[in-house]
Amino acid sequence: MKTKRLIALLLAALFVLAAAGCGSSGAKTETPAATEAPAAPAATKAPETKTETPAATEAPATPEPYGTVTIQNGDRTVTFTEMPKGVMCLNLYSAENMVMLGLGDYVVGKNIHTNPAEVPLEELSAAFEKIPELEASHENAITCGADLFIGQISSFKETTWGTIDMLEDKDINCLVITGTIVPDETVEDIYTDIRNLGKIFKVEDKAEELIQKMKDEIAETNAVVKDVKEADKPKVFVFDMYKEDQIYTTSSGLESNLIELAGGINTTRGQADSRWFMTSVETLVAANPDIIIINDYGKQTVDEKIAYIKNNDACSDIPAVVNDNFLVIPLVAVMQDIRASRACRTMAEYFYPDLF
Repeated sequence: MKTKRLIALLLAALFVLAAAGCGSSGAKTETPAATEAPAAPAATKAPETKTETPAATEAPATPEPYGTVTIQNGDRTVTFTEMPKGVMCLNLYSAENMVMLGLGDYVVGKNIHTNPAEVPLEELSAAFEKIPELEASHENAITCGADLFIGQISSFKETTWGTIDMLEDKDINCLVITGTIVPDETVEDIYTDIRNLGKIFKVEDKAEELIQKMKDEIAETNAVVKDVKEADKPKVFVFDMYKEDQIYTTSSGLESNLIELAGGINTTRGQADSRWFMTSVETLVAANPDIIIINDYGKQTVDEKIAYIKNNDACSDIPAVVNDNFLVIPLVAVMQDIRASRACRTMAEYFYPDLF
C-alpha cells in the first residue's frame, strides 16, 4: 500500500515539473517591433523667388581737391587755390581762347568791341551771344562778379578797369596776356597762354589739343613755303594806321613772326626798340615792299588807309602800289589766340598763290 502511494507521489511530482518546463519554453512571446512613425511628407518646395540684391549704387566720385596752381606771368607769380568762378575778358581773343577750351560758361563778360572787324569766329558766334559786353570802368570791374581778369597789359589802367594792384586789393586775380609783356612776341606765347588756362581750369588735355591744332596748321603752311629762296621771298610792309604824315608799323612781335612763318620778309623788322613805332612815309618808300598788309581796326577804314598811300605821289612807284597788292588782315586775326595759325595761312596764300 505504501509502495503504491510512493509511486503516485513521484508521478505527480514529474507531472508538475513537466508542466513547468512547457510553460517556460512553449509559446515564444515576441515583443512586437516598434512601429515606425510614418515618414513626414517631403516639404513642398516653395517657388523660388529670386531676390536680387540691388547693385550697389556707386557714390558720385569725390572731386579731386583743387590744390594750388601757380602761374608765372612775366615778373608776377599768380597763385590759384580754387577754381575761378567768373572771368572777365578784356579783349576778344582771351574770350575766344576760353570758349575754344569749353570754358565759355565761366566768362561773365568781355570788353565792348571797338570796330566792326572785332567779331568772334563764326563757329563761336552762338557761344558769344551769351557773353555780355561791358563798358570799361573800375565800378564794372568790381560788380561784374569776376574773380579773374584776363587782358593785355595795356588794359589794366586806373582810367579803365583798374590797375592790377587795384583789382588784387579786391581779391580779383589778374592774368596778363603773355605776348604783351615779352620783348618779342611769337606764336609760342599764345601756346603759353592757352596752356596756363588749361592748368587753372584743369583742362590740360584740351589745352594741349588746341595747341597741337595750331602747331599742325602752321607746320602745314610752312612746309609749302620752306623751300622758297630768300631772294624770292616777298618784301612786306605792315600799315597799321596813319596820323598826318606819320605811319604806324611794326618792328617785331606776333604779326612780324607770322609774316616770316608764311615765307615773307617784314621790311621794318628791328627798326625800333619798341614793337610798334611811328615813322615817316619815307620809311615806306625806302622799304619798297611787294605787298602791303593793311590792319583792319579802329576808326580809320581800310579804304581810307589805302587811299592815304595811293594819294601820296612818293608812293606811286612802290611795287605793292603799282600792282595793287594790298592784303587786308583784321587786327584781331594777328593777336593772341587760335586765329594766328589761320592768319599765317592767309598770308602765305596771298604771298604765293601759285603754291596753294
